[in-house]
Amino acid sequence: MVKHIIIWKLQDKCFGPNLETIKANMKTRLEDLNGKIPGVQNIEVYTDCLSSSNGDVAMEAIFDNEEAVKEYKKNELRLEATKDVVVPFVDTTTHVEFEI
Repeated sequence: MVKHIIIWKLQDKCFGPNLETIKANMKTRLEDLNGKIPGVQNIEVYTDCLSSSNGDVAMEAIFDNEEAVKEYKKNELRLEATKDVVVPFVDTTTHVEFEI
């Protein structure tokens, strides 16, 4: 199995009255991918990062293997979700993957 962790730093424009809506939409759309993409065992999005964190939103996903991660990254459902709720709001992205 492979664990995939992403940390997103949101753009400054997000920190206003729409912040919680932006985070909630990210969580809903990405977690909705559970059960829809082969090789993905679980996706969980964390929107309540502590103030001591370097990021604003994090995602943890478990995959069957490294090939499943590669397939996920080019999956049309994932690409559509990230285009809608991640790309417009994220300033920087950091990720790591490792076998578990």
